[in-house]
Parts: sequence; structure tokens; C-alpha cells
Amino acid sequence: MNAAQKELMGARLSDLRWRNASDNEIAALVAGSRYRGAERKSTRGFGSYRRQRNEVAPNLSTLRDGWYYDTVTFAAGAAFAKTLMFQVAQSGSKFLNSTNLTGNGGQVPTGDVLNLRSIRIYISNTAVPADFQNIISNVSVQFLIKNVPIYQATPEFFPAGFGGVTLAVGNLGTLPSGTASVVSSTNGFPVQTAVYEFKKPYLMENQLPFVLQLNPEVAFSMAASSGVNPIGVGATIRVYLEGERQGIVIS
Repeated sequence: MNAAQKELMGARLSDLRWRNASDNEIAALVAGSRYRGAERKSTRGFGSYRRQRNEVAPNLSTLRDGWYYDTVTFAAGAAFAKTLMFQVAQSGSKFLNSTNLTGNGGQVPTGDVLNLRSIRIYISNTAVPADFQNIISNVSVQFLIKNVPIYQATPEFFPAGFGGVTLAVGNLGTLPSGTASVVSSTNGFPVQTAVYEFKKPYLMENQLPFVLQLNPEVAFSMAASSGVNPIGVGATIRVYLEGERQGIVIS
């Protein structure tokens, strides 16, 4: 090696003090790292590191448990209509209590990937028994990707695993002739693990078109709000697609 090769920016290579970077120095190179120096510590004097809005830097991906959900409600006395779920994303008229799907309706959000492990279908447990049984007996469920059916079943095959449950309520006091006891049910025992988990998860990639379809194979209407016993109150149905979700952190 000649003299010119031995010099770098006016200094000899032998003069440079090489050493391995410390763990803290490496961590400090990663934006948003919680292992930086004192400038990252709590300003309140608790000694812990400041909480970050995201656990990784913008434009990097994060992987965690994740899901998409969507909601439909049928009023008392209304005909149960064919319904396409996940076709309308959050907007000025559809809020987080109805859906968490963002971007364009009917497709996986840009930058997201969902490894689908289960489908949950929650039927509001205030629905009267006649409505609940009509939904279970007469409605089909189809999960379609690019209009190709991937899963076909009926609602009870996809238990919710959550929701309040009142198994039975007896009428009290003096009641009109013909008064019925009110029972209240929900689709699945309220334990989060009480759900059917696919043996082979389905990978839903970025911008993949999908839909979950509820279709009354036998036509029926929800119980009326008067003239029947018990009176109808309608029903809310909420569908969850859950698994491992990987997405790009925006900010």
C-alpha cells in the first residue's frame, strides 16, 4: 500500500481510533428509538423514556394484532336486505363506532397487509328471539376476494366471542294474557378466544378487493315494533376480520 492509500482526508489510517459502536449509539441512529440518551427521558423526572406516538419511524412498517370491522343496523319491521359489508370506509357520515376501514371502501387500505385468522359476527343481544333465529336460519355469509368466494357459511359458524349475555329473563308481576317471557342471546360465549380460528390463514395484501356478503336466502322481515310480543327492536350486526396486521407508519 502506497503513502497516498494510507492517508484518508489528510490523516493516516493508523492514526484513526477505530472502535465498535455502543448499543446506545446504534439505537440512537433509529428514529423514534426509546433507547436514546438523556434527551429522550421524561421531562417529569420519572426516569423513564418519553412515550412515542409510534414505536417505529415514519415510512417503516409495524406488525401487530389487527382487524377491520364494519356495522349494519336493521330497524324493527324492516325487511332484511342483502348487505355488502366493508364497502364504505370511514367518512363524515360513518365513524369509528361503525367501521375502522380507511382509504377506499371495498379494499385493503394502502400500505396494509392482513393475515386473516378469523371472522367474528356479532348480533346485538337485544334482538328478539324471532329475529335472532331468522338471521341464523335464513341468512348466508360469504367472504369474497375479487368476487371469488373464499368462505361460505351461516352466521353461527363465526361466533363473536364477546358481548353481554342475558340467558333468560322471567316476567314479573301481573301480566296481560298471552305475555311471553323475554330471552336474550348473542352469537357466541363472551370470551375473546371463543371464535373459530382458521387452520390456514388467508393473506390479504395491499389494496386487495374484498367483501363480506350477508344475504337472506329466505326472505324475512324483522319483528315489528308493535302488535307482537315481545315487540321488535331491530338488530345491529358487526363483522370483524382479524389476524396479524402489518402497515406503514404514516407519522
